[in-house]
Amino acid sequence: MDKNAIIDQYLDLRGFSCPVNFVKCCIALEKLSINQVLKVDLDLGEAETSVIEGLKERGYNVKIYNRDSKKVTLLILSE
Repeated sequence: MDKNAIIDQYLDLRGFSCPVNFVKCCIALEKLSINQVLKVDLDLGEAETSVIEGLKERGYNVKIYNRDSKKVTLLILSE
């Protein structure tokens, strides 16, 4: 998966606490077809860490697309 991937769904989860943001990602990914891409914006810190680690544990391909001083943007490939 590269930065030119077609985005099939986008979630802005900034401001959501754990585990709500992780659960919302999982639900969105379950609705996507194989090889579709979910783009997610998250707050830095605990939200970022818990979502990335949790999705990787479930076997998802998670890439950090962008990070700035306020948020991180992930690209997640549904499998």
